[in-house]
Amino acid sequence: MKKNLFCLSMLAVALIISSCSNDLDEGQTPAVNNGGHAITFKPWANKQLRAATTAADITDFRLLAAQVGGSTLIDGVIVTGSGSSWTYAPLAYWPERDSVNFYAFSPAGSNGITNALAGQTDHPTIEYNLPGHSVNTSTTLTAQEDLLVTNHTNDYAHEGAAGVTLNFRHALSRILIQAKSEGAQDFVVLNVALRNIKSSGKLDLDTVPKDAVAFDYPTTATIASKKYQTFWDTSGGSDGDLVADIPAGGITVAGGGNFTNIIGDDDALYVIPQENITSDLTKTTEIPGGFGSDPGVSSTLYIEITYRDASQTDAEAKTYAVPVPAIVGDAYASSIAFEMERQYTFQFELFGRKPIVITNIKASAYNKVEQEETLRLTWAGSNIYWDGSKLTFADSNDKSKEQYQGVLFKWGSLVGLSSSGGIWSPQDAYVPNPATGTWSINKSLSNYTNIPYITTNSGTSGTSGPYLTDSTTAENIAALKGDICVYLTKIGAAPKGKRWRMPTADEFAATIDHEYRRIPETGGWVEIDANSTAVNAVGTTKILSGYTKVSSNQPYFPASGVRHSVSELGQLNNISFMGYYWSSSRYNASQAYSMNLREAGVFMDQSNNRLCGMSVRCVVE
Repeated sequence: MKKNLFCLSMLAVALIISSCSNDLDEGQTPAVNNGGHAITFKPWANKQLRAATTAADITDFRLLAAQVGGSTLIDGVIVTGSGSSWTYAPLAYWPERDSVNFYAFSPAGSNGITNALAGQTDHPTIEYNLPGHSVNTSTTLTAQEDLLVTNHTNDYAHEGAAGVTLNFRHALSRILIQAKSEGAQDFVVLNVALRNIKSSGKLDLDTVPKDAVAFDYPTTATIASKKYQTFWDTSGGSDGDLVADIPAGGITVAGGGNFTNIIGDDDALYVIPQENITSDLTKTTEIPGGFGSDPGVSSTLYIEITYRDASQTDAEAKTYAVPVPAIVGDAYASSIAFEMERQYTFQFELFGRKPIVITNIKASAYNKVEQEETLRLTWAGSNIYWDGSKLTFADSNDKSKEQYQGVLFKWGSLVGLSSSGGIWSPQDAYVPNPATGTWSINKSLSNYTNIPYITTNSGTSGTSGPYLTDSTTAENIAALKGDICVYLTKIGAAPKGKRWRMPTADEFAATIDHEYRRIPETGGWVEIDANSTAVNAVGTTKILSGYTKVSSNQPYFPASGVRHSVSELGQLNNISFMGYYWSSSRYNASQAYSMNLREAGVFMDQSNNRLCGMSVRCVVE
C-alpha cells in the first residue's frame, strides 16, 4: 500500500468506544402522599462526553402517559420548561388506584421522528429517519441532532407534589472522527463520509431499560455471544451515507501533533444503533474518481476520506475507501455494532508522499539484451539469530546462513528466545533497549507468560493483513512489541539499504510459482533433543531438514522447532522435525496466522496461539 502517493494503513484507523452511561445523574426520588395532585415532571439526562445533550439543555419533550391496563392520560403532548419548572396542557391527574407508564422523547420537534407517540398505549414505538442522511451531500452536521428517550413505568398512583423524575437516555450512537500526521508533514482533510449505514429504524420504548439503570455492556475480552445493546430495529431501513460538513478549504492536521477533530470540537455524527457488517475491503483502497465515486469494490460499511498534504492543491488530493475495524472478539470478528448510548471515535494516521530515490544505474552492452525480471517477493537469507551483540539476519543474496535455526519469538514480540534448552527455566532471552538501540542477554525472565508480545484483541483480521507491521508504533516499541523485522531495520541491525518487515500469511502461500521442495527429498527429519549439545541458544545451529520455496530468491526454511504455549509454557521441541514461521497477519483475539512445515508437507494459513515461540523470516518491503 505504501507504494501509493498517499498511504493509509489498514490499521491506521483506530476505534475508541466510550460508554455514555458512565457518571449517570440519577436525579431525585419524588415523595409520595395521598393527595389528588396533578402529574408534574423533573427531566434528567445521562452525563455525556463532549457537547452532547445534558439535562440542562432539555427545553421540551413529547410525552405519552397511560394507566396500566387503563386509559391514556397524556397523549403525545409537548412538555416545555427548564430546571424544576415544566408545563403542559391540559393537566392530567393521577388515577385513584392504577399505576402509570410514562414514555417520552426529546426534542419534542425532532425532525427525524415520523410519529409522535399519540394514540399509542402498549409498547409505544417511535419511527426515526436519520436527519441529514443523504448521498454525496454536505448537509449532515447542520441537520443532525441528539435524540433522548425515557421509559418510566409502573409509577404508583398519588405521586407527591415533587413530580415524576424522568431520566432520559441517549437513543443514538455518537461518532467522532479524528486524524493526526504520521510525521512532521502537515495535511489537509477535505471530505469524510460514513458510507452504507442504515438510515431508518424503529424503537420500542418498552425495550429500553428504565431510568438510571446502567447498561451492562460486554467487553471485547469476555464477549461469548451477541449481547449488542442496540434496541433499535433497522431491518426495514435502507443503506445510505453520512457526509460530514467540513468547511471550505478543509481541516488542517498539523505534523507531529496530537489527533485533530475533523468535524469540529463540538460536533459529531449521530447514527441509529445497529448491527452492521464491516467493509468487504481487506485494505485501504484508493478511489480514482474522487469523493463520492464508486470505490470499485463490493462493500458494505466503510469510511471515505479525501486529503492532501499541505504543499498540494485540492486537485492533487487523493480519496480512499477505508475498512471499518471490527470491535468484538473471536466469534464475531467480522461484525461491528453501533450500540445505543455509546460514543465511537475513529482515528486516522495520515501518511504522506515519499521522495523518489535513485539507487542504481545500469546500462547494457550493445551485444546484449536485458530482460526485466518479473517482480517477486524478496526473502531474507536466514532466520533471525544472535550474532554476539545483536539480533540480525542474512541478506537476501547471502546463502551462507540459510540453514541457521534462528532464535524464536512470541507473536509480535521484540524479545528473542533461546532456541535450545527444553522447558523455559528460564533460558537466554535477547532483549532490546529501544532508547539506545542496544541489546542485552537476560536470564531472569522466569515467567514465560510475562515475556511481552502483542495481545491486542481487536483490529483487522485476514491472511493479507500486515497487522504486526502496522502495529510497530513508538508506544509498542517502548513496550518491546511490534514487527521485529521493522524494528531491526529502524535501529540498523538488519542488512543495510532495504526496508524489512514480516511477511503476511498470503505471502507465504503466494501463487506465483509457489511450490515448496522438501529437503532432503528422502530420509532425514529426525528430531533433535532441545537439551542436547547439538543445538545452541543463539540460533546458529544448522538444521538440515526443511523446505525450499521455489520462487523469488528461493529461500530455505529449516525445521527449527517451536516453544509451545500450552501444558508446560515455553517448552521447546520438534527441532529438525517441524518448523513454524510467524506471519504478520492476525487470525483472532488470541491467535495469528503462520506457515507450518513438517515431514509430510507445508501447511499454509495455520493459526497458532500467540504465546508460541516461533521462527521469523523477514522480507523486503
